[in-house]
Amino acid sequence: MKPSHRLTPSKRLQAASALLLCLGVVDAASAANLALNKPATGSASCNANEGPAKAFNGSTGGGNSDKFCSSASSKWLQVDLGSSKSISAFTIKHAGAGGEPASFNSKNFNIQTSANGSAWSTAVTVSNNTANVSTHTVAAISARYVRLNITTPTQTSDSAARIYEFEVNDAPPATEKLVQVLDQVPQFGIYRSTEPTTYTPPAGVLMWKRGTEFARKLSDAEKAKIGDDVALRITYHAQCDPYDRFASAFFISTAKGVEPTVDTPRVTFTDFISPFSDMWQGAKATRVYPDAPMDPYAAALANPDRDIWVGISGGSNPQYGGDACEQHGVTDPAIAEVGFKYSLALVSTKTLTPGSDPDVIGLLSRSSEKDDAIATATTAHTANLGIATLAVSIAGYGAASGGQEYTNTNIAVKLNGAQIATFSTKIDCANYEQFSPRGNPGIFRNNNTTNPRSWCPGALVPMRYFDLGDITGKTLQVGLSVGNPSPWTADSQYVTSVSVLEH
Repeated sequence: MKPSHRLTPSKRLQAASALLLCLGVVDAASAANLALNKPATGSASCNANEGPAKAFNGSTGGGNSDKFCSSASSKWLQVDLGSSKSISAFTIKHAGAGGEPASFNSKNFNIQTSANGSAWSTAVTVSNNTANVSTHTVAAISARYVRLNITTPTQTSDSAARIYEFEVNDAPPATEKLVQVLDQVPQFGIYRSTEPTTYTPPAGVLMWKRGTEFARKLSDAEKAKIGDDVALRITYHAQCDPYDRFASAFFISTAKGVEPTVDTPRVTFTDFISPFSDMWQGAKATRVYPDAPMDPYAAALANPDRDIWVGISGGSNPQYGGDACEQHGVTDPAIAEVGFKYSLALVSTKTLTPGSDPDVIGLLSRSSEKDDAIATATTAHTANLGIATLAVSIAGYGAASGGQEYTNTNIAVKLNGAQIATFSTKIDCANYEQFSPRGNPGIFRNNNTTNPRSWCPGALVPMRYFDLGDITGKTLQVGLSVGNPSPWTADSQYVTSVSVLEH
């Protein structure tokens, strides 16, 4: 541990500001959405809960009704920015951005602007769009009103226009920098006892645990793409196993030139669960999870002094008797032995703040906890600015009758024995039913009443962050108290990850 030191008020303010930027509480200069939550009008909506305001609420993840939908003969959407604004770009999130088939994406449309809402000028005309998200940059325009006219609403004969978000930006959106870490790595069976013979990992990709874990080292060029707003993008590609399986994304930091093993300590980014699907489900055979913010890990991922390995730990259960491939007569082992595949990418739009502290202390990583009192080991630290954040992920599992899979609870968070926060693991799965065409619908319903849950198929398990304040001169020990008292059913456990992020 570095020598104890105290921060001057000015240094403490700088450190706090850096922490807020790292956590995404404050932002570097970026394009603002001038239309967010502004008054909206439009053509007649398909349903009462799919009106114009839904296209300006800042959300695409609220299910199939979280959009503006219109089947009117003339389809249009209009927003009042409140006063004249300087406009430099428009971003439209079509049906595919909300999880619907890409065949429903708007094909032909135009965007108009107006100072008074009656005299209009056409700023953008688009033909043959197929993208889920389309961005349209223009020379600066001054206008108060913006109108989207959809002339061909879909790629097919379907007559309904579907707009999940219509953003009006004061600057062109930043270019996305993408690091494709893993591309469709197969998930073999968790119960197999031999290494796969039908798959060889690409050069540089490590495969562990009989084809259920994969990791790859980031190159220096890839590290250079990581910014303060880095996020994790996970994609599920369905194949033979139609059931929900648990997985996690992680990273490992090693000395330069040292290749990790399956037992090398790791830090969990996020846990997630596969949806109920298979490769015969068309557009719903692919699930792109919402980007998981990884802001607090940015400096660690870009650390030039260490080798950084990023990976996925999962596994499936194909060939269990009556899985999707068996039902369709697929016997080729290269297909039949794979439950599904995962892709993993890191995405950023900003640059990395120089001088950020890259140290992350992994205390627990997907640890199977069987007791309601969870405690980490005591650890020292080297926080350069004396400031740290705690990252916690926890969810109950256990499918036996009365198991912790079928409940939620409150978690008390403690640092060195003193409680610093509480949170609930309660989650509503209703919005995720759309991604599980092969699923048991009952899992996704009544989660606020008779069917409580702490995780959902096809969703991420939330990673929660807590400010630890000034940790100068302290050793750290983290405790979690589970509100549901143990003992639990024999197969029940709370899968727990805990890390300390220095800033």
